[in-house]
Amino acid sequence: MSQLAKSATIDSEAASALDPGAIDDVPEIAAPRRTPVRQIVVIALLVAGLIWAVRYAGHMLTHAETDDAYITGYVHQVTPHLGGTVAEVLVEQNQNVKAGDVLFRLDPRDHQAKVDQATAQLAQSDALIAYAHAQIADAAAKIDQSQAQYTKAESDFQRVQELAKTKVVSKQEFDSAKAAFDSAKANLVSTKASAQAMSSALLVAQAQRQNSQSSLDNAKLQLSYNTITAPASGHTSKRSAEVGAYVQPGQALIAVVEPDVWIEANFKETQLAKMRAGQTAEITVDALPGREFTGTVESFSPASGAQFAMLPADNATGNFTKVVQRVPVKIRMDAESIRGFEERLRPGLSTVVSVRLK
Repeated sequence: MSQLAKSATIDSEAASALDPGAIDDVPEIAAPRRTPVRQIVVIALLVAGLIWAVRYAGHMLTHAETDDAYITGYVHQVTPHLGGTVAEVLVEQNQNVKAGDVLFRLDPRDHQAKVDQATAQLAQSDALIAYAHAQIADAAAKIDQSQAQYTKAESDFQRVQELAKTKVVSKQEFDSAKAAFDSAKANLVSTKASAQAMSSALLVAQAQRQNSQSSLDNAKLQLSYNTITAPASGHTSKRSAEVGAYVQPGQALIAVVEPDVWIEANFKETQLAKMRAGQTAEITVDALPGREFTGTVESFSPASGAQFAMLPADNATGNFTKVVQRVPVKIRMDAESIRGFEERLRPGLSTVVSVRLK
């Protein structure tokens, strides 16, 4: 109640106390009236609310929306193939790199020694092969010589044998010719056996060389692992290794995130009835308020997210409770809509996705 009304009430009470007829002379206070402007504002708000409700209802009927959606992409964990001490660090975190760029170098001395050892073994195998070839050539010459001696001894023996029938040669000459023939024959067999042994030695040397070559190739491969390169082009993340640190095989040293990103939206199974690949999507990113992107539904996961959980729920345990499942849907963002924002769209950012159902 206003101060004026309070004063009028007090005066009227005082007047009535002195003069009962005086209260009739007190003026009445007019009740406030609603102005047309206020009525217009109220009507406008009601109309705006009605329009919003109609549009929202229409949107819900023609779109499937979820806020369980995130930007994702290919994240490559850079790990060493072998253990060693970090000798050089050639990359910083949050740096652009290209596929094949050298990121780290490990101390190569141990593996370089193995390469040198394998190289020496290969050279030794080559020397054995060369020696075996020389021995085979010498054995071939000896075979020719023994073959000639055998042919001569055989001819002499046959001639002496014919003469012995007519008693032209003595018993001693016959025995000498026969002994020379037998010796030449044995010598020919011996040289052929030696040549065969040299051929076998050559095969052994060649097998040993192949083994040495494999050892050398493996040693060079292990040596190459001391140079750690970027598996793909992208942006590096936090580095976890410094110079002098000893790293183990499989230990994450740094991660490379490729610039190509997409949306993984987890829609309820009840929202998938009319959703198809190729439908358009409207995307908002929490990190970029006020900016709307467009995309296209590309593919659907072959199973719900629960099937890929580490401990999938066993619904046959007797205490079944139906829970609406969610299916991951891959949505590719349109290149034109994200132009100029590529560096700000990072895997892991939260998004809201609305797919227009046809």
